[in-house]
Amino acid sequence: MKIRTLTKLVITSAMGLSLLGPALPSGLHAAEQISFTDVKKGSWYEETVQWAVSKDMVKGYADGTFKPHQTVSEAEFLAMLLRAFEPELATSAQQGHWADAYYNRAKQLNYPVIGYKELLSRNQPISREQVAELVTATEGVNFSGDHAIHYVLAFGLATGKDPNIVSVDSYEGKSALTRAEALQFIKNVSEYGIGGLLERPDEKNNPEDLPEL
Repeated sequence: MKIRTLTKLVITSAMGLSLLGPALPSGLHAAEQISFTDVKKGSWYEETVQWAVSKDMVKGYADGTFKPHQTVSEAEFLAMLLRAFEPELATSAQQGHWADAYYNRAKQLNYPVIGYKELLSRNQPISREQVAELVTATEGVNFSGDHAIHYVLAFGLATGKDPNIVSVDSYEGKSALTRAEALQFIKNVSEYGIGGLLERPDEKNNPEDLPEL
């Protein structure tokens, strides 16, 4: 399967925009002002958090905080990513684990998630490399490791930790992801991706088809 034609995109970044967190309904609508005690006015993630909460993709905590710097687990990121495109999954048939519906959908789409078979992995922090692999899968291509990172960088779906340096190394694939970063990544996918969830092919794509960074 061929990868999509490259379109040069410019993403405004203040600190190395990245990816998302758990997707649960908040009951908040876009017209309402969202306020969390730990989401500072003018912070690079303020607008992104408002965007995600207004779309019922994620919610804050009972104490009025959002915890933007808290790490995200595989289950949380998968839930947020899928709910961005298929919000009905949140209220599907009752399951044994809160994220079962998301893992079942990921299996249908052949997405690379560890927690489908290894349940303990669902609650482990997801790495930026894993996120890149999941995001490329949603675009109907099969890349892993550095090639998946190359893909998300080339198509403007993410930047490195230093937004002024576009390279696989600067992406820091082994690092964990925060809630704020996770949301930004998903927002990028929503705005600059293909606009839906495609099935990942079984066969690996050819890395030589990747555009230059």
